Amino acid sequence: MNDTDTTKVDEISQYYAPIEKIGSIINRLFWTNVALSFVMPYSTLILGKSGSGVLRAIFLVLVLIQFALSQASSLYLLPRAEQKRRKQLLSDSFGVALSLDRTFLYYNNEYSPSVQRLGANTMENAFFSHKIAARMLNRKRIIILVYLVAWILVFSIPHDNLELLTWITLLVFSQNIIGEWLRLEILRSRSEHIFNELHSHFLRKSDQDTSDAIATVLDAFVEYEAAKSSAGILLSKTDFDKLNPTLKKEWEQICQKLNMKDNTN
Repeated sequence: MNDTDTTKVDEISQYYAPIEKIGSIINRLFWTNVALSFVMPYSTLILGKSGSGVLRAIFLVLVLIQFALSQASSLYLLPRAEQKRRKQLLSDSFGVALSLDRTFLYYNNEYSPSVQRLGANTMENAFFSHKIAARMLNRKRIIILVYLVAWILVFSIPHDNLELLTWITLLVFSQNIIGEWLRLEILRSRSEHIFNELHSHFLRKSDQDTSDAIATVLDAFVEYEAAKSSAGILLSKTDFDKLNPTLKKEWEQICQKLNMKDNTN
């Protein structure tokens, strides 16, 4: 590739595309199941006994499909995409080709291949991750509040299916809403912590070849990858596209303030 080319190349994105498509399907199934879960306790009154049985069967099938797609995404597709991203990160950081997938202008710092560049790349990842996660959390918190209010109202209406309603609440609410919200909260918090740690590291402007400097960068890199892995959440591409122009400018300002330039040339 010509060094003067300024076109960004990101072949890693192809591994995230199927996850986004499946995520969209899962999201539709989830909200369909939410709607059905509100109707289920009163299905006998609305549809009769036979209609209620059909509705419960449909609900069960949709829940199983949602579960299967979620497991396929979280256990196979997302780990594979994250592995490709890690290889790309290390390839960019050290100037080696760990995979056939190419990237160009994916990271924005002036360091030559080194542990120092790995630190800058990890810091940039953590910066974008905690900002995007924070935007996603604004919606998640509202959804949780609305869902809680709705279920309180449903519980307040007399009916004969309290056991069913409780089971559906545990199934739909705790796993899909609370679990994902908590993982996203933790990812945002850990990403922000990693960013702050690396910001302090580069602010000190210590010799980047010392054992302490290398250990600090490697510790931050491992912690960030562990946070991403344990969260098992794909950050929103829509939120990234909306925030990217602003965040890119903020990142450039951070690099300027920290004087993140390669002094070895």
